[in-house]
This record gives sequence, structure tokens and C-alpha cells, in this order.
Amino acid sequence: MKQITCVTCPICCRITVDIENGEYQFSGNKCIKGAMFAAAEMNAPIKSLKTMVRTVFPDIPVLPVMTDREVPEKKVKKIIRELSKIVITKRLGFGDKVACNILKTGCDAIAASDMLLEVS
Repeated sequence: MKQITCVTCPICCRITVDIENGEYQFSGNKCIKGAMFAAAEMNAPIKSLKTMVRTVFPDIPVLPVMTDREVPEKKVKKIIRELSKIVITKRLGFGDKVACNILKTGCDAIAASDMLLEVS
């Protein structure tokens, strides 16, 4: 038995996953999206990723970044390590690409703030 909190809607159902005869059985979900989310989490979990990268600007030494889509959960730590090697050297705005196709996941890291543009 495993407990999963569904994050597909504001209800955030607490779903219990049991395995019976080699198949997943779900309970606690209030809609079909919850069962679909739980099945995906059991088979190939994915996560949104938000972190910081360093900059060369003394006024803003770090910039928040996020992935433009979910990434495989098993690659999150490696992606964070890869992003920790980046140092931003130009002023970026929200949505500007920081890194492309990180670890060949097809996912890009983008700036999650305009703070580098707002500083005068």
C-alpha cells in the first residue's frame, strides 16, 4: 500500500494505491484525474523543478529558474547538479532560456523572474 497526494486540482485528494493480482487499485480519489495521476506516479513519476542559478551581478547574485515542463523524478538531482554549474552573465527576463535540453530530457530551464531586468 502506498499513499499519494494528487496535485492535478485544488482538492489534493489523498489516494491509496494497492496492488491486487498485479494491477493497481486506487481509492480516495474524487475524480478520474486522481486515478490517472496516481497510475502515472506509480509507473514513471515526474516532477516540476524550481531552483536557483548563480549570476555575475552583485546586486542579484542568484536567479530563480524552473523547468519548462515536468522532468523524470529520477533525474531531478542530476539536473540540479547540472544547473549548479551555470553562471548567468547577461540580464534575462521571465521565460528567457537559461539552459536547453538539459541532460537530453527535452526540457529547458527558463528564468522564473524579471528581477535581473528590474534592477537599475
